[in-house]
Amino acid sequence: MDRRSNDRDRMQVLAVEDDEIMLLSLVDRLKLEGIEAVGAPTLKEARWWLGTGGMDLVVCDIRLPDGQGSDLFLEISKLQPGLPFILMTAFGSVADAVALVKAGAVDYLEKPFDLPAFIQLVRRTLATLADMRLADGPAMERFRLGSGLLGQDPAILRLERTIHRIRNLDTPVLISGERGTGKRQLAALIHYNSSRAQGPFVKLNCAPWENDGEVEVDFAAAIEQAAGGTLFLDEVAELPERLQGRLIQLISHPHPNMRVIAARRTEGNAEEEGAVRPDLLWRLSVIHIRVPPLRERPQDIVRIARLFLAQAASVAGKRVTGFSPAAEDSLRTQKLPGNGRELRRLVERAVALADGPQVELHHIDAEPEKPIETIDLKTAVEDAERAAILSALARADGAIGKAAEFLGISRKNLWEKMRRYDIER
Repeated sequence: MDRRSNDRDRMQVLAVEDDEIMLLSLVDRLKLEGIEAVGAPTLKEARWWLGTGGMDLVVCDIRLPDGQGSDLFLEISKLQPGLPFILMTAFGSVADAVALVKAGAVDYLEKPFDLPAFIQLVRRTLATLADMRLADGPAMERFRLGSGLLGQDPAILRLERTIHRIRNLDTPVLISGERGTGKRQLAALIHYNSSRAQGPFVKLNCAPWENDGEVEVDFAAAIEQAAGGTLFLDEVAELPERLQGRLIQLISHPHPNMRVIAARRTEGNAEEEGAVRPDLLWRLSVIHIRVPPLRERPQDIVRIARLFLAQAASVAGKRVTGFSPAAEDSLRTQKLPGNGRELRRLVERAVALADGPQVELHHIDAEPEKPIETIDLKTAVEDAERAAILSALARADGAIGKAAEFLGISRKNLWEKMRRYDIER
């Protein structure tokens, strides 16, 4: 099996240390913690291990009998870019270690250090690496049960057990949850862990339609495309009533050629307002899965933030490899009413502000820069339009169709304006 798997239990650490007793101690402790590890007392032997292509993390002393740890770091930066590198250094070499961290090394440990601190740093680095690989992996791997895509809280693990139990059924599924909780990701998780995983996964947002003809065309096309796979209907409360009747016929067929998954937004424990026919709701909710918000599972905030960090760093072209312990502690205390969407924006801002290999506390707590206020006609009109949309959405209890009627515009027009003004329901 390829050691560069997303499964961090199969990741391998290379420890490079000329003190044989310390080297043995590090390797043994890593293995005791369930982490595969090998040791090398010289640069020559370390280069041999790196040549096997099976290393996922290097922990290296800065002074070695046949050279400097900095030489190995520079070689890795050229030949295996992205391979995490942690330095071990005595007091007199701290300045060198700091310089290498600024050049892209993950971190450094000053000797003598506690083994628990060493293990904690290794685990945090491997966790970030696993998340980066997960973010870049193919759909079948990203949406694998146990991948941690939605977190590892006991509530999420219970959801995954439910998904496993219904994997061979074509029973409709209703997913409910607050905005940003990952309803679309959960739908994909259900699809890619079902007997229909090799078929298409077709997503249809039921909100932003311009006119009735467009509704009919998109709905019919989605049903045709989803044959043999899964049809996911997001914002199902916005589906026009006559199409809800067609959906009832589809899921009531004794031998359906697809599975139907629908998502419905909630606020707190209250279901969203929307014209969902009771007979459709009854059929969809045979399997009803509620996605808990992040405030109910704070330990998952850091896990998901690492995924967002890997994606944001890749897009920005920055070598930001993780969060400092203080930054992680701050993340766990965030309120995040927008759940994953708000967390993503917070992490993207922190990565943009980061000036080293880690996101620090002050990057997390930094206030977004306020735009320079200008008073002109364009701004006044936009402010008034935004206020009108917010008022209409509040009056319609978040239902796009009703809000569009109040404003005298089409659903699609309202949806586009909401995106332009960054308005969430």
